[in-house]
Amino acid sequence: MTTLATTPVLVAPTLDALGGYEDALERGWSPDPRRTGNAAYVAAELEALRANRAGYLDRLLNDPAPARNPSPTALVNHAFWISDGAFASKADLRYIPATGAVPAGIPGHIGFSVVPWKQGKGYATAALRALMEFAGTKRLKTLHILCNPENMASRLVIERVGGKVYHVGPHPSDSPRQMKIHYRVRL
Repeated sequence: MTTLATTPVLVAPTLDALGGYEDALERGWSPDPRRTGNAAYVAAELEALRANRAGYLDRLLNDPAPARNPSPTALVNHAFWISDGAFASKADLRYIPATGAVPAGIPGHIGFSVVPWKQGKGYATAALRALMEFAGTKRLKTLHILCNPENMASRLVIERVGGKVYHVGPHPSDSPRQMKIHYRVRL
């Protein structure tokens, strides 16, 4: 029997725990918030996971970049899962070590997607705070986080941790017609 934690925590994705991620996909959750509700995308993710579990986990850990990159000028991505004893979310911290910046085509320093059945319980806020703490250990001073204007839940989470809007407009990581709210969070 799995005991649930009282506070969600960031954990490293593992092959042994991939079943919770698979279950979330089976239930229609999208690991990419830009593709929420896209059944074809979710089905393709589930098919890829089932075809090659180890390869799928490797892709989760290394796309868009590996966490440990020998070049200080290349993008790194720290992939995490949010867990309360069971899978609750995927979360990423992305940046270039030498500058702390994020390349134009990457959708901000942080990305996260909480499974629908665990939304509204503070998981995203706890995860974002943990990611901010982790970002501080990487000497980042400011995080840039994007979300769609209609995503009120994410907007509230970002603002709850001190995010300030600095721009509203499209971003190269999404369709030119999709407006984004660009937040800045100082660490």
